[in-house]
Amino acid sequence: MRRVAPIAVAALALAACGTADDGIRDEGFVAAGDRAVVSPATGADGVEAAIAAQPAPGVAIVYFLRFDEPAPTRRSVAAGAGVSESGLDALLAGPTAAERSLRYATAIPEGARLLAYRQDGRTAVVDLSALPDPDTDGDQEALLALYQVVYTVTAGGGVDAVRVRLDGRPYGLSALAGDPDALAPPLTRADLSFVVGAEAQRGSSGCAVAADDAEPFAGAPQLELLRPQDGARIGETLQVRGRLRSDGGPIVIRLVQDGLEVANRIIDQRCRGAFAAAIPVPRTLAGLVEVVVSTPATETAPALEARRLVEITGA
Repeated sequence: MRRVAPIAVAALALAACGTADDGIRDEGFVAAGDRAVVSPATGADGVEAAIAAQPAPGVAIVYFLRFDEPAPTRRSVAAGAGVSESGLDALLAGPTAAERSLRYATAIPEGARLLAYRQDGRTAVVDLSALPDPDTDGDQEALLALYQVVYTVTAGGGVDAVRVRLDGRPYGLSALAGDPDALAPPLTRADLSFVVGAEAQRGSSGCAVAADDAEPFAGAPQLELLRPQDGARIGETLQVRGRLRSDGGPIVIRLVQDGLEVANRIIDQRCRGAFAAAIPVPRTLAGLVEVVVSTPATETAPALEARRLVEITGA
């Protein structure tokens, strides 16, 4: 298993989810009127369990990312539709335009489709057409995608665990560690609880800031850019996500074409941890553009920089 150590390191570095600021408590069951919204479930003998019918409309909780932290949002569910599967469909559709403006993002690749969904008792089997590749997208992105899928599917109350498949192949912790043929058990929320950290807290201008009681940063300063990846095709909005490991500093995001800066965004705050930004693409811009993310030198940290070459399609 060649990727066990990187997976563990990346997992322990992720940020926390479900703060009081979210306005949504992670309760599993979601109140709709005076009745709980649950997905149909079956017992071990395949007989449908006695569960109250869904109200109309129902509510599904969908886990996107905000400042690289899992963040739940609500979606309405049509009468007669399963909450878990409907939530998964909404997850694959991605954040709405309004949510993107609030810096909601996702680790699920654009265009990912649901190939199959079924429930065996209280375990769901989910087969998707696309998920992050740990070798190219990074372990952290893959773990975040797993977290989003498992937490979204189990949020409705009728599912306790999820078997995730990528084009029919296992996609779980063993697969991410380099053993794609492993017969891994289904994943529960507890199995992914290690994705939660508590070093940083959410900021107000696009980044996390050091918690008041956080220890001074003692490691090697690092600027990690998760999105976009090299070769990404960008339409009307450029979504930028990353993580700054240092004592903190402002972050500058620049779009450069043929040596000229065509757009920029400055997160003017002492960021420490995850950061995110949504940059509208100028209507006249098209072709190859370099995304340059940097943070200036401070008294305690050197200047850092990360670059990606993307294609602006304008649509």
